[in-house]
Amino acid sequence: MFKTFSQNRLTRPRLSFAIIAILSGLIAPASQAADSRITVGTGGKGGYYFQIGDLICKSFTRETIGYKCQAKATNGPTENLPKLQNGKFDIVVARSDWAKQALNGGGYFQSNGSNPALRSLFSVHSEPLTIVARKDAGIHTAGDLSGKRVRLGRSATRLVKQIPDSANWDVSAFQTVKPKDMKAQYSALCAGKVDAVAAVVGYPSGVIQKTAETCPIHFVNLSGQQIDKLVAGSDALSKTTIPANVYTSITAPTNSLGYKAILLSSAEVSDADVYAFVKSTFENLSDLGRRHPSLSSLQPSEMIRDGLSAPMHPGAIQYYQEQGWIK
Repeated sequence: MFKTFSQNRLTRPRLSFAIIAILSGLIAPASQAADSRITVGTGGKGGYYFQIGDLICKSFTRETIGYKCQAKATNGPTENLPKLQNGKFDIVVARSDWAKQALNGGGYFQSNGSNPALRSLFSVHSEPLTIVARKDAGIHTAGDLSGKRVRLGRSATRLVKQIPDSANWDVSAFQTVKPKDMKAQYSALCAGKVDAVAAVVGYPSGVIQKTAETCPIHFVNLSGQQIDKLVAGSDALSKTTIPANVYTSITAPTNSLGYKAILLSSAEVSDADVYAFVKSTFENLSDLGRRHPSLSSLQPSEMIRDGLSAPMHPGAIQYYQEQGWIK
């Protein structure tokens, strides 16, 4: 009896270690093989694009078994869209007008050629044309800009030129300003050296908030049948409203038009990967909204419609059809 007991004490641990080693050998490779990596190109680390891409990525990794997602800080669409086309990124964040240029091989992307494989997933926050006027400048409608001292960001210049009747304006005192010089224009506005500043910018904007705290300003409403027609003629444009009380003293909502920040992928990225990414985003939309103000008021009906300037990815379509959002 003693001999048998001694043998059992010696052989059982050996058997246990053998079983653990076998199980470890079987389980670890399977777990590693299941992890699919998604890389998202965003924007500069201090900007909305990186913050949003990073939030969505972290949520995706946390909530979806078998995936790891990493948000990469970049120089924006001029880096994101070529790297997406070359397969270095799986998903990118870009503004809807930049996406349209990349799809067609126009503007900045003329030398790259068209990218017919570009695919939309969904849009996120709006980047409206925001026309900030000094209260005593006599600017109440878009037409009142004629003959005024107006400073415009580059994207705002393109949009302002498309406003109906703008061809008849006196634009002799209009000036397009480089991005690095835009901040100074808001100071000039408060100093009475400029009558209005127009920029395509997401809200809330820190520089506009500072301007609102410094001098009396208001926003110029952009609405009506002609604006509706302009938006209807471009899949990169959408109508938007800057909510009341986003900025100090701006107590009424402001109607405008502009672009959307959108998430894009490529037809080369698998339907399964895109489906998983889209599903995770929409199922955790409330949590994402609590983590960043620009995501707090998103509506699925708008996210799958507005600003999608490239065809929709089949993986995204599958999820939207399952939800009954599209046919």
